Amino acid sequence: MFTSLKIAWKFLINSKFQTFVIILGIAIGISVQIFVGLLSKGLETSLLDKIVGNATHITIYPKDKTIKNYSEKQDKIKKIDSKVISAAPVVEYNASISFNHMYEPIQVRGFLSKDLDLLYNIKNKIYKGRAVKNPGETIIGKELSEKLGLKLNDNIYIITGLNRKKALKVVGFYDFATMKVNKTLVITDLKSAQDLAGYGDVATSMELTTSDPYNADIIASKIKKGLNDNNLKIENWKAQNKLLVSAIMGEKVCSIVIQLSVMIAAVLSIISIMSISVVQKYKQIGILKAMGIKDGSAACIFMIQAFILGVVGTCIGVGLTYLYIKGFNRYTATPGGGTPLITIIINYNFIIKVATIDIIAATLAAFFPAIKAYKLTPVEVIKNA
Repeated sequence: MFTSLKIAWKFLINSKFQTFVIILGIAIGISVQIFVGLLSKGLETSLLDKIVGNATHITIYPKDKTIKNYSEKQDKIKKIDSKVISAAPVVEYNASISFNHMYEPIQVRGFLSKDLDLLYNIKNKIYKGRAVKNPGETIIGKELSEKLGLKLNDNIYIITGLNRKKALKVVGFYDFATMKVNKTLVITDLKSAQDLAGYGDVATSMELTTSDPYNADIIASKIKKGLNDNNLKIENWKAQNKLLVSAIMGEKVCSIVIQLSVMIAAVLSIISIMSISVVQKYKQIGILKAMGIKDGSAACIFMIQAFILGVVGTCIGVGLTYLYIKGFNRYTATPGGGTPLITIIINYNFIIKVATIDIIAATLAAFFPAIKAYKLTPVEVIKNA
């Protein structure tokens, strides 16, 4: 094996240009493969964050107006599927906001303070002030606060369609990066929303967030079967965004096809060049066999060559991927030095997996050339000389 390694290394060194071309081909192929894979994952994550990040994964609605005994249903839902992180009771209805003799139509939504961050990651969306912690507090969207000229600690009035009125203290301003939401949604605590509506201790819906949003439809089906309540209607974000889900699946398939095509092209290139290399090295292999080197050792020379080329090419390819990502983030950043349109997350497990597969594929690509070297005899070399 050591002899085969020495000879393989010598062959590579003696054919510098050929070695450089193979390594460059592998490096470019690997870099494109990893970059496309990471870009695909980044696009999927960005889309999910933008669509699902501002909406709940699963929503439970009553067929009549309210959900009673929501605490019991919370406990039951969490027992049905351990992937459910939060099952939050919500009270929501349309109303009007009044401040300094100005009125605007709004949607009031009341939550328990502990659920807000689990559902919407609200702490990261509040750009001024804080989240709702106590009864009688509220947070207002960016566009609505600017339109009304609100400041922290201002008192606003919420007026319902039944002319019920309640004062709330503004403790923060949020930005969901969606103008429609920012202009209409007023978030308060569950008790204040219940009191203002006069509903009592009930919820108008329940919003669920899970640790596996992409399988929200499967989890929703389990919950529906487990609750077995004909008064409840259960929806999930995938059913509400079918076109988006289809687009993500199509993009995933395209990404896999591109990655496989690049890998196959790299493997075929190695097979072709290695086969040519065997023909070029006919005399040397014949002489080595005449000197006593075994057939298996002769075959190993080309397998070792392919392995070295695969390792070096993959390492350079991974380095090129980082350059691609840096350039992509630089040229796709929003104006003013903002964040890129698509956030590419460096997934080391994915990189290691792809790199390992490509090194194995590069090594196995030398199998047929190695068989040629294995079958070659000194007599055959003399005949063809």
